[in-house]
Amino acid sequence: MPTRTDPCRIPIAALAAALFVATAAPPAPAQELRAELGRRLARFETAWEEADPPTRALAVTPMEEAVRCFFSLQLGTAAKRLDEAWYAVRGGAAADDVERSAIARGIVVEPRLADSTATGLKIGLPALYGTEPWPTGARIGLTIDTHAGDATATTTRDWTADEIDWDPGVLPEGDHTLAVTCSVGDRRIPCATRGFSRVDRLAERRAALERARSAWPADADPTVRATVAQTADLLAALADGRQQETDYPAARLLRFAEALVAGKGAADGTIAAAARGHDVWLTLATAAGQVPVRLRAPETAAGALPVLVLLHGAGGSENMFFETCGAGRAARLGLERGWLVVAPRQGIFGLGLDVDGMLEALAVHFPIDRTRVFLVGHSMGAVQTSRQVAKHPGLVAAAVGLGGGGTVSKDAAARRVPWFIAAGEHDFGKRGAEALAKQLTAAGSMVTYREIPDVEHMVIVQAALDEVFSFLDGIAARGG
Repeated sequence: MPTRTDPCRIPIAALAAALFVATAAPPAPAQELRAELGRRLARFETAWEEADPPTRALAVTPMEEAVRCFFSLQLGTAAKRLDEAWYAVRGGAAADDVERSAIARGIVVEPRLADSTATGLKIGLPALYGTEPWPTGARIGLTIDTHAGDATATTTRDWTADEIDWDPGVLPEGDHTLAVTCSVGDRRIPCATRGFSRVDRLAERRAALERARSAWPADADPTVRATVAQTADLLAALADGRQQETDYPAARLLRFAEALVAGKGAADGTIAAAARGHDVWLTLATAAGQVPVRLRAPETAAGALPVLVLLHGAGGSENMFFETCGAGRAARLGLERGWLVVAPRQGIFGLGLDVDGMLEALAVHFPIDRTRVFLVGHSMGAVQTSRQVAKHPGLVAAAVGLGGGGTVSKDAAARRVPWFIAAGEHDFGKRGAEALAKQLTAAGSMVTYREIPDVEHMVIVQAALDEVFSFLDGIAARGG
């Protein structure tokens, strides 16, 4: 694996400026690349979880390079390095030129959101890196999964082109998945998947949602108002063809927003019901501010729910802990324990709403256990975790910092919050994590510190998760 000549080899010191740039909102084409990077990272993390330690070690170099490429905004090369890391850990036959050419492809589906009377799809299969054509003799298979009830309806055709106009006929209202495969002879290589949505009477329903934005009763819940506005803006972006960083279930989100409007802004259980076993995208809002979040409640939630707040790193979003960071394993482990899992968005200037405001907004819609509020932060999120503990120590039962650090508060209550801190052996955030652990220890805090071998800055989340949740389980058992 090349290291000295890699185009993304930038000095670690230069990452500080890159981190600042990466937290800014990217342009639409970059959003599509971010989506591709997320899918590749999740695929790699799934394979990494199943690999043995010697095999996992093979991924350190390409993963270090992928992180550097991301922060230097060379997203196509970052995708290539993520694929190389996946090849290294997945086991089985080594990748050959045929597979490498197929896997290098992304997928763009247009229109992403349209009325259910629409029948045509425009599908782009761009090479994210390299210029190699499809392998000789390749046939491109397209399959649509309509997720229609318990049955799966599919349609398949074959082409040999990079841009495809396809009319699969009328699809039912819902959130669908297009899967692309490359076949050469008897060999079949899954390439990519992409979500898209179809909605009955789309224009009419979007117009009704827009009207509702300015017609709330004076006592309408601010989270309901802000969430409907957020959903209306997202639907407009999808309908206009603006690319997004994840596959939003637009049909389901529209129905959710309509239910909120029907409730006239009341905290009537609509949000809690929608979040039970399903991801919802909300904007938590109070008089102090607002913050977009991705949230899920356990499917069989009962009683007051402990709250797990997952704070992403620079260049990430509220989607990261649900889709990557162990292929979404951090969120799943929280849900398995019956916890309410909340991932807020933070940008250059941090969170739009502190943890106290988030809890205030959540308590309107969910029964929450304020004695068991856990913060887990990665990289920049670890710094934010330190900041939230310092500002609101009485609200935090336990804190976790992975691949980064922060400043220790002099407040006595903050020093009583127990911490788990970890960094990878090859993690550029290790120095900050070590410094935080030393400062906390010197202040008399209860601190567990781990350095995990053969791990870099991104995989540290997945590599530490078992110990993280063992630590949190111990705190939860004590009731905070």
